[in-house]
Amino acid sequence: MLLNIVAKIMIDESLLSQLKGIGMSEYEAKVYVILSALRVASAREIHEQTKIPRGRIYETLTSLARKGFIVASGKSPVRYSPVDVIQTFERLKWESVKSLDGLYERLKTLETETPEPLMQGYKLFTEWTRDNQIRMILRRAKSEIILLCNDKEIITRYGSDISRAAKRISVYLIVGRKELAEFAPIKCYVGGSDIASSLFYYEDGENIGLSLKLLLMADRRESLSVLEDNGRMTGIFICPDIYASYLSRKVVQEIQPVEKKEKAQPRPGNGLN
Repeated sequence: MLLNIVAKIMIDESLLSQLKGIGMSEYEAKVYVILSALRVASAREIHEQTKIPRGRIYETLTSLARKGFIVASGKSPVRYSPVDVIQTFERLKWESVKSLDGLYERLKTLETETPEPLMQGYKLFTEWTRDNQIRMILRRAKSEIILLCNDKEIITRYGSDISRAAKRISVYLIVGRKELAEFAPIKCYVGGSDIASSLFYYEDGENIGLSLKLLLMADRRESLSVLEDNGRMTGIFICPDIYASYLSRKVVQEIQPVEKKEKAQPRPGNGLN
């Protein structure tokens, strides 16, 4: 009966794989599984059950003992048994957490010691990548978001994300046309002549063939632009954007709130039939 149990455990490749996942070698995993089933066994008995070469059995047992998985007792022959499973795996959990904490501290130190690149830009060619990056920026911004938008579809598409962001931090939604404010989920602004002529509408002789659909700046350090060129949409994500701080300050200084039109109220009757 015992041999059948052992044989069943030996062919449980998923169990062996999990043990190798915590740092055991193939031989260590097999020996540990057998000892867990037998509870106590000599090197010879373990060899007979695992078919591990004799020359590797003692090496494997010594390694498992050094790692704290098994203990040896007695003489002629020495017998081996597994350390209590609860005790062993509580120790492994503690060692794992300690190791991860140490790794975290080393990586954080490396991160702070490594100079941040001056500027990195990425093109976002697909709608999926643009959509996800916009939503992530709206979620992760910590202090301020500035959106310049001249497209009704974009305003309505990200309306709920903009609303959630506005509950946490300052959000400035600047539209190119006052009528777009009717579709906005939060208070809107319009810019002065500089914003209008530079970002939304080009003066004669300045048209470069692109139209701005969205400019999103977050925390005055990163930006995402969505541009249209002959019907083709492209996104450009820059982080850190060394111009975002200056442009954000200039935009906030120039904008004015849009007063939404109040819906007409029904006129009271004159009391005549």
